[in-house]
Amino acid sequence: MTAFFVLLLSFIGLGLAIPDPFVYQHRPFDNVTIFNPPRNWTSHRTSYARTVLLEHNGDKDDTLLASWSLSPPGRVYAPIYQSKDGGYSWKELSKVYFSAAADVGSIILQVFLYELPQKFGGYPAGTVLLTANAIPADFSSTNIQLYASTDKGRSFEFVSDVAVGGGPNTTNGATPVWEPMILMHEGELGVFYSDSRDPKHGQKLAHQTTFDLKNWGEVVNDAAETNYTLRPGMTTIAKMGNGKYIFSYELAFAQEDPINAEYAVHYRIADSPFEFDTAEEILLEATDGTISSAGPQTIWTPAGGPNGTIITSDSEYSDFFINRAYGHPGAWIRVPSGKGVGYTRDLRIMPHTKGKVILVTNGGMYGRSETIVSCANWIVPDAK
Repeated sequence: MTAFFVLLLSFIGLGLAIPDPFVYQHRPFDNVTIFNPPRNWTSHRTSYARTVLLEHNGDKDDTLLASWSLSPPGRVYAPIYQSKDGGYSWKELSKVYFSAAADVGSIILQVFLYELPQKFGGYPAGTVLLTANAIPADFSSTNIQLYASTDKGRSFEFVSDVAVGGGPNTTNGATPVWEPMILMHEGELGVFYSDSRDPKHGQKLAHQTTFDLKNWGEVVNDAAETNYTLRPGMTTIAKMGNGKYIFSYELAFAQEDPINAEYAVHYRIADSPFEFDTAEEILLEATDGTISSAGPQTIWTPAGGPNGTIITSDSEYSDFFINRAYGHPGAWIRVPSGKGVGYTRDLRIMPHTKGKVILVTNGGMYGRSETIVSCANWIVPDAK
């Protein structure tokens, strides 16, 4: 039986609308291994995979890049892997060594990849930016650093330090920084991250902006709870078809359902990604009463209905939470993903599919001793 008819029957069995045949011009696949730590490594842990689709360098070859956290022997690095066939196969392209993680025993956490959509800060459109949290071997600091590649990921150069915090510690009162992500808006580039340096908040979400990638503005709050003990974390932002932005994050020690959703996902909607602080905070709760929890990743795709579809993956459920009403609180539903649960799975809209095909990349569950990095396709269901 061909892969097409296997997937066709699976959609019929789930009672979902059958997607257009053009979706399959990219070979459907599941459980493609991107990276499996070599057996001679002491650590076989991976986590926090991120991807980027290169769209602005003029090549139009739909190249994908991926990176994640790992623990190799010797000096740690951020791996850069490349796919030129829609995620069906991957090869190592480069290794990025961070200056703040120079000694053996250092770690690099929470990588994020971004492609400049326009000329910016002396770099051409199509420049690949890589940020991560680099932690030295003595665990004395956390360092959100920025690197850039002008050759499509083959080599990277140091650009700047965005934010520096205390050593890695998730206890309230400690002062680290965590979990950077990058987004441009109206000619300004922001790096968004979790910030524990403000004595008014156990942890808050904030951003800093730049016009040259080297000089960074003041820290601006995105989600700063009045309750000191609450810890919002893991920013993810997506622009929707109505021009607004959705900002989702976990909220550690949230009280809506402390047993089943200790890190309940919340979200806010605003006209600008730089203006979330005053926006209403909304709990992400599905119509069946399930609250999304921990490590969200959120995207918006034009597929699935007249308003498109918001898709949120979390670190608690294999299911996705989707919303076809631009984030209306009563419109979230759970849908099966058919993919394994993972720690903050990455979601990427694939090209030439009208937004119907999503690449799901799983870096593995956090804290497990044996993990791999893998990816698979997921088809956005149409509204019934």
